[in-house]
Amino acid sequence: MRNDEQDAGRGGWQDGDLRHMAEAVAACATMAEVLGQTARAFPARTFLVCGAEQYSYAAFDVLVNRCCRYLESLGVQPGDVVSAVLRNSVDYLLVYFACLRRGAVLNPFPAHLNAAEVLDKAAVLSPRVLFCHKSHARDLAAAPVPVVNLDALEGGFVNALAAHADAPFATPSVAPDSTAVMYYSSGTTGSPKIIEYTHAAQIAGQASMLRGGFTRPGGVHLCVLPLGHTAALRYTIKPCVCTGSTVVLHESFWKVRNHFWEALATHRVNFVEVVPSILIAILNTPYPDFRPEQADSLDCIGCGSSTLPVGLQDAFEARFGVKVINLYGLSETGGTHFDDPRRPGRTTGNIGRPFDVVDAKVFADNGEEAAPGEVGQIGVRGPTLLKTYHGAPEMFAACFRKGYFMTGDLGFVDADGLWHYADRLKDLIIKGGVNLVPSQIDEVLYTHPAVEEVATLGKPDPLWGEVVKCFVVLKQGRAADAAELIALCRERLGDFKAPSQIEFVESLPKGPSGKILKRQLREQELLSAVRQG
Repeated sequence: MRNDEQDAGRGGWQDGDLRHMAEAVAACATMAEVLGQTARAFPARTFLVCGAEQYSYAAFDVLVNRCCRYLESLGVQPGDVVSAVLRNSVDYLLVYFACLRRGAVLNPFPAHLNAAEVLDKAAVLSPRVLFCHKSHARDLAAAPVPVVNLDALEGGFVNALAAHADAPFATPSVAPDSTAVMYYSSGTTGSPKIIEYTHAAQIAGQASMLRGGFTRPGGVHLCVLPLGHTAALRYTIKPCVCTGSTVVLHESFWKVRNHFWEALATHRVNFVEVVPSILIAILNTPYPDFRPEQADSLDCIGCGSSTLPVGLQDAFEARFGVKVINLYGLSETGGTHFDDPRRPGRTTGNIGRPFDVVDAKVFADNGEEAAPGEVGQIGVRGPTLLKTYHGAPEMFAACFRKGYFMTGDLGFVDADGLWHYADRLKDLIIKGGVNLVPSQIDEVLYTHPAVEEVATLGKPDPLWGEVVKCFVVLKQGRAADAAELIALCRERLGDFKAPSQIEFVESLPKGPSGKILKRQLREQELLSAVRQG
């Protein structure tokens, strides 16, 4: 049931409502406190739909109280680290909010990680307990910390919590800069880092997003991204908790891919956050029964975590009549930029403007602020930044320039004040001393009707230093050869920027958020060069 049917008159996207909600959120110390506040305001509203199960805000809040007492029974104290490798489920969200309410520090892992990697990473933080499901339980049995398989609890986790009292649980005093979660960075360009993110940063980020009009009160969000990654929490779970909205949770996009549009229509979804590879999958999935009215409830689809080619954005909007908005931010920074779908004269191909608490600049190579239209590195500062890299204060300090956290991303600001993402700084190709932006080459290749996905990088070359190489995935049943793709790039970009080599592959390596792992492709190239040398 839609929330605006449950609470008549509360379903509109009203700026006044969002400002009021932003003030209420900003007055809270933790997101668990926001949950309690929302549960008191809208107790009967549906918070979570997960398969056949539904949980109202009041019922879920009671379960979080029980889970806090369950954590106590396991010896979890305020400040203790709790690690979790859990699939998308009510279990995950209960552990998440109970840790925040208990004052413990949650350390989540993407559910796709194998047990050996989980153990290796968890050993750094020495968690009080490690939660998992049966998919990891056997291989984690030898862990040096207590491991709890939530699937093994009698009747399942939710039923097992009935043994604990459901009275309100008083959160210990929380200092503004106390750590709420510890995430591992995606590791797309190097070894993952442990990101300490505070309660205050979570609150500041969500309040700012509300003031910026990111979502609607009493809406419905479809969640298909992994909860172990920041994007699902940042753009779906927490905004819903802040606005009394409903989360329709799926284990993954791939479980709902073939009936994606029916799922949106059934629940009258107004927002779903995805990554570019999901947009590609939707475009290339036959939906013979698709009807435009199935998308009527959607305000927009959000896309982040990786470069969104403007050709892909335009193709999706043209095919389905739904706006696709760019959302920019890092695990270290929270959401920083918002491409508002309601902006008059909105155009595609940009990441919009910064949220109100974010001070952002583009820095040129000389360390000074770049001129309008000049590509440079994006730097941000404000209350949504990470606290530090755990155990690596020197690495954290080295990320700042003139007080701004340097994102490692390239971008520019156009004459209208709109921000544009160009590429990762480390992905730049330096050919003969000239900087080439890989995403510009990707954009051209995406215009070819046979191309599904592209990853462009620099290949070591004895003459030029680096030359352009593209890894290309073709659409099923479509054909193209390297010569015609190179010719297309030469026509659009000239000989110098055109790829010297195109390699066709079945798939591209991706991280849990759907981001293409160019680091792995570079490693393959280096190994190949060693073998040939």
